[in-house]
Amino acid sequence: MVEPPDNPRHSGLVRVTHWISTLSFLVLVLSGIAILLAHPRLYWGESGAVGTPSLIDLPLPFVLEVPIRGPGRYLHFLFAWLTLFTGLVYVWRGLAARHFGRNLLPARDQLTFSAIGNVIRNHLRFERSSEAELATYNVLQRLSYSTVVFVLFPLIIWTGLAMSPAVTSVFPFLVTAFGGQQTARTVHFFVACSLVLFLLVHVAMVCQTGFRRRMRAMITGRGPAMTDAVVSAGLSRRELIKTGLGALAGVGAFGVAVRVADRCGLIPANHRGIYGLSETLTYAGQRLLTKLPSMAREFDRSQISKVTPVNGKAPTTEPYRQLMAGGFADWRLRIDGMLARPSSLSLAELKGFPSRSQITHQACEEGWSFIAEWTGVPLSHVLERVGIRPEARYVFFFTFDDWWDSIDMDDAFHPQTLLAYGMNGPELPMDHGAPLRLKVARQLGYKNLKYLSRIMVTDSAKGIGDGLGSGSPAAGYSWYAGI
Repeated sequence: MVEPPDNPRHSGLVRVTHWISTLSFLVLVLSGIAILLAHPRLYWGESGAVGTPSLIDLPLPFVLEVPIRGPGRYLHFLFAWLTLFTGLVYVWRGLAARHFGRNLLPARDQLTFSAIGNVIRNHLRFERSSEAELATYNVLQRLSYSTVVFVLFPLIIWTGLAMSPAVTSVFPFLVTAFGGQQTARTVHFFVACSLVLFLLVHVAMVCQTGFRRRMRAMITGRGPAMTDAVVSAGLSRRELIKTGLGALAGVGAFGVAVRVADRCGLIPANHRGIYGLSETLTYAGQRLLTKLPSMAREFDRSQISKVTPVNGKAPTTEPYRQLMAGGFADWRLRIDGMLARPSSLSLAELKGFPSRSQITHQACEEGWSFIAEWTGVPLSHVLERVGIRPEARYVFFFTFDDWWDSIDMDDAFHPQTLLAYGMNGPELPMDHGAPLRLKVARQLGYKNLKYLSRIMVTDSAKGIGDGLGSGSPAAGYSWYAGI
């Protein structure tokens, strides 16, 4: 018996992925707004900050409170992964069932002015569609759904990746194709707005064609006059057994994958808690990518930003003020931990080591960014000099303003990771971290600690602070800032 047109034809997989995608998209929009509130200005090009010309000043307040931004960032990445996996399942199913060719891509006879005009007139008149028309997508629906699936979603993923300094260090074309990191951020915003507009139109059309009927179809998969063929379309006992065995195999494989990932150094220091899975996926994915040749983009001297924003002023503690008054002549960088030769190095000794200068892009998690020249000694040279032990996994950094953070060995030995003592010239300005700061070119700005006082090498993050590798996770930010 053929199913009547009134009966919806949504499979269980389609219904599940539809509602997961709906929830994920709503969370992504809300968490994206929370992130945007930290710096609601849009720029064009490589860099932009308060004090530089903006493309658009959004009519939103600057909200810098961590309780809003921090969880928003965590939720954004957690549901971004969920959306990605759901999308992959949808694409796989669409290709396997030939759904895209049959139901999404417009047919030739639909791409005529008269056909498109009729659909538009019907919608403008709020005419109720016939049952035959409801059984298939009209040309406007096909065009809009195809645009979302094949243009907007890939574009929002692309622009998201273009804002990742770790990813673009491997694939710089992701950001250069847009003309800069700030352009990618701006395009990301407008694509998100386009998706929100699509959602509003989609809901309006559902209401026009029968809200209760459409919702019932997408929730239960059944229309008002279910046939025997539809009712019997549930899972058989054999299919249930196969599904259960597949789920058990998946759990076992996941456990093995976790153990292998830990041995390979693909588990981040902050892998625990409700956001641990997304943090691990992000870190492991980017670490696997950066096993390829990976160098942060370097720029021409003419591209150095005229405005270099400051996030956090110099420490006001008495020990730091005394060192500053003496021109940091008595300052020492203490280096200890799992080392063959613990050391205490002066600024003059560090400047006597082989140096490197690089003009790189620094992006803040809040949204602003700038380009500057940094001069310093590669951290790898210092670590080789003090002789780190083979089992060491992390390098911890402590500052005069009582902050702390750490990086793994991949970043510690990367040639662009510097202990910087110069910025746009011979000396590091006070507000930018004098006498010494960390520069990790493949991570966001908050990873680049200022006012360094001590370095410690260890094989575990446990027992240091809250055991999450940094003070950042407690404030709502990722330990690994490659995003």
